[in-house]
Amino acid sequence: MAEKRKYPIGITTFWEMVKQNYVYVDKTEYVYKMASSGKFYFLSRPRRFGKSLLVSTLKAYFEGEKELFENLALGRLEKDWVKYPVIRLDLSMGKYYEFEQVHGVIGGILKRLEEDWHVTVDDPYRYGDRLTNIIQAAYRQTGRQVVVLVDEYDAPMLDTIHKPELQDQIRERVRDLFSPLKGQADYLRFVFLTGISKFSQLSVFSELNNLHIMTFDPNYEAVCGITQEELVTVMKPDIEWLAQELSRFRPMTYETTLAELKRMYDGYHFSDDMTDIYNPWSLINAFVMGRIQNYWFSTGTPSSLINLLRVGRLDMSRLEHLYADITQFDAPTERISDPIPVLFQSGYLTLKKYFPDTMEWQLGFPNEEVYRGFASSLYLYYTDNHWDERNLLTTSYRRFYRKETEIGDFLEAIRRWYSSIPYSITDKNQNEQFYQSLFYALLIAIGADVQAEDQTADGRMDIALKMPDAIYILEFKYDKDANEATSQILAKDYAVRFAHDSRKVFAVGLNIDREKRSIDSYEIVEVVR
Repeated sequence: MAEKRKYPIGITTFWEMVKQNYVYVDKTEYVYKMASSGKFYFLSRPRRFGKSLLVSTLKAYFEGEKELFENLALGRLEKDWVKYPVIRLDLSMGKYYEFEQVHGVIGGILKRLEEDWHVTVDDPYRYGDRLTNIIQAAYRQTGRQVVVLVDEYDAPMLDTIHKPELQDQIRERVRDLFSPLKGQADYLRFVFLTGISKFSQLSVFSELNNLHIMTFDPNYEAVCGITQEELVTVMKPDIEWLAQELSRFRPMTYETTLAELKRMYDGYHFSDDMTDIYNPWSLINAFVMGRIQNYWFSTGTPSSLINLLRVGRLDMSRLEHLYADITQFDAPTERISDPIPVLFQSGYLTLKKYFPDTMEWQLGFPNEEVYRGFASSLYLYYTDNHWDERNLLTTSYRRFYRKETEIGDFLEAIRRWYSSIPYSITDKNQNEQFYQSLFYALLIAIGADVQAEDQTADGRMDIALKMPDAIYILEFKYDKDANEATSQILAKDYAVRFAHDSRKVFAVGLNIDREKRSIDSYEIVEVVR
């Protein structure tokens, strides 16, 4: 019988992982490669992907903690252990919703370092000068070059993404903090910065142009996260235990459990090598909890990101059909306005396919967890403080699924939901696409089997809803009539897409009324095949 092993939740300290015998996937070969081949690095990865653990591992290495690496790759690779002074700046330790909080957090970090290195302060608000003095003091007192590790450098700006004026003020403070790094190169052995956002997009490091950007580097694609090989070797005992645990509820084998883990948590790619990367946070939680479910979205999707989608005129049904080249991820703008790099860097979208001739990527949702979690966040955003509508919709769909009601009853519930969406968060420029996107997100959020914007030989159907005994092709119109929508489905023969499916197919036309801001009519016609 497989036994449950010890996995960390919320532990990002390398020495604790090793000393307390937690399961650890060895990434120290990357640490050795970085330290021996370069000096200035930047890595962008989504939240909860192991960036802080990587920073902690680098800290232990440069501080000469040889015994921690005895049974790891770095212990075999490193022959000359040297202890360097390490300065760690963890900007994720505070919140930055007001300008005063910036000085409270950053000033507090610098104060502790100044106490460690016995540095006096002339002007507490000149962060760059303070960091310069700390670096030079550490160099003088130890006789060795200094290592600077920065965790979540962009936290102050991301906290204020919805407050442009405050973000401008904070950006200037953060730029001042990091401005000495390039000029202090003679005093520095190694510099490593992490964050969610690509550095130049927030225009913080206008002077720091000598960073090696690891974000899309195939040599470091698996520096954070779990690969398929790591999963089936290091974590094989845990998959066996999880299969055993899940078998209490339904028949599960090692193979079916592995397939389910892949469907839910795999699918991230960070270079044109397209190496599959699993979300480490979700995997660890699945092994700790003994359940395969949504863990990454436990803190929800920030409303500022959904607002960014609205400004960028992007809806969920289009997020699987996006294309981007490298310039979109490295645009030096003063304010975040393009949702595509934000969605990628935050982990909501990933690279799905690379086109070398045009040097661009197709983007899409990485896995089922993100796909359905994002839809749920969007759905909840538009039904904020309307728990009755949420419950009504979920109950109505489940009754329809069990064939206790007809599709018309479900559409009536949708009609009431549209009418309940507050005016304050509904786009002023409403259109057919807006309501179609909301419907699509709702269906995904409540667990329906759907596909959207599916290309056929003679057009693109809006949404196909698949039920156990039928398929419903839905077409939306705005300020027209439902009959026009069903006629389009029939005229363009959208049902041909399901020619080899034995289920009945129905054309469902829906018209949205501009004034009512909801469905004013619908028509359901069985497609004769």
